[in-house]
Amino acid sequence: MKPIFSFLAALCLFINATAQENITNKGIRIGQTVPDVTVTGATGLKIHNQAVTSFRFSQLQGKFVILDFWATWCAPCRKMAPVLDSLQKQFGDQVIFLQVAYESAATVAPVQAAMQKVKPYQLPSVTSDIVLNQLFPHRSLPHFVWIDSRGVVKAITEEKEVTAAHIRKMLQSGDQTAPALAVKQDLVLPYDRKQPMFTGRNALPAGALKYHAVLSGYVPGLEGGMDIYPFDSVSGQRSNVRNVPLPWLFRMAYSDHNRWFSGATMRLLTADSARMETKLSGQAYEDWLSKGNGYCYELIVPPALAPRSFDIMKEDIARLFPQYHVAVENNPTRCLVLVRTTAVDKLKTTGGKSTVDVTPFKAALHNTRLGQLVKRLQVQFLEQYPLPIVDGTGYQGPVDLAINAPLNDVAAMNRELAAYDLRFVEKETNVDLLVVRDSDPKLPNTDLNP
Repeated sequence: MKPIFSFLAALCLFINATAQENITNKGIRIGQTVPDVTVTGATGLKIHNQAVTSFRFSQLQGKFVILDFWATWCAPCRKMAPVLDSLQKQFGDQVIFLQVAYESAATVAPVQAAMQKVKPYQLPSVTSDIVLNQLFPHRSLPHFVWIDSRGVVKAITEEKEVTAAHIRKMLQSGDQTAPALAVKQDLVLPYDRKQPMFTGRNALPAGALKYHAVLSGYVPGLEGGMDIYPFDSVSGQRSNVRNVPLPWLFRMAYSDHNRWFSGATMRLLTADSARMETKLSGQAYEDWLSKGNGYCYELIVPPALAPRSFDIMKEDIARLFPQYHVAVENNPTRCLVLVRTTAVDKLKTTGGKSTVDVTPFKAALHNTRLGQLVKRLQVQFLEQYPLPIVDGTGYQGPVDLAINAPLNDVAAMNRELAAYDLRFVEKETNVDLLVVRDSDPKLPNTDLNP
């Protein structure tokens, strides 16, 4: 589990708070009994061999229940569905794995259908839920609540704790002390995304703020992410990153000219690159950020300085991190390039309203630029792809295009793109790379394509 870092998504907060706190403590805690509430919106759930669409929680007593709070936008949640399905088959009637979504059935159904095509699974679920989300408030997903056959909460965990070995030990413990599982910590520090960071309701008194640049280390409980707000002729330009590794500050500063530097287009050629990136997740990732590896930065400039906002961020980087030299370098690099396979124009729009509808499992563009798809692949769906994603079509006009495929599956996308004489191919091409070097180089290897 990691916070979501992109222009397109932000980590959802499910409950308001007035101070930094673990918001799971505002609900039913470990050791407490779940009240006999009525839950509606169930699908695929059977009680005493009868399918139900609503139930009282007391009807589940006698079964060990694991609630899986999830959402369609949450990639780790989607990955857990077939894992839970496998565990359900392994434990049979001993355990009920119940998926719980605050989203409506209309939102959930098409995503579930697409997931089934990738890897079939069958799990009971609840949609449009308010009751269980209020009983078990949380900030991040996935979120799992373990409830024993008496209705007593035994654990609240991240997805990594949901294993066959842990479930087996939990079942064997019966009414006795449950095995110690890592408790999920959902710290929340109130943050109003509509207000400047560290001002107004975000901690510092509001004033006639015309310009500020602020840098801090990791702040526990503050939602992680990045925002570059549209220019405003009255208030100017505002950009910030929150609780992120240092490369995210570099990315934001160099995202001018409508560029985005994904992991594959960054080169961290520094002696201490281990302090800039990690494969840790969940609480371990938060701990890593807190050990001097996480940063918050915000820049607010008045309208007159707005055209120079990216330059100012770069100047701040040079000032605040003089040990690094950061620059964009254009080099021949092996890339994943979207190309046209024929000269036949199968993309030209029929006109009308411009629309963009992109989800993890489909993309529909109408009367808009092809770059709308490529940008989303770079920023979100293929952000972790090992090669840079490049639009090599040279197509300049607005397009109509619709594909139904997982947008993290290149082969599946290519099958759909064939209808438009388009294809992703791996080849060497010149591409801008964001390169971070030591100002006083200590690394003998400065090859951009090792």
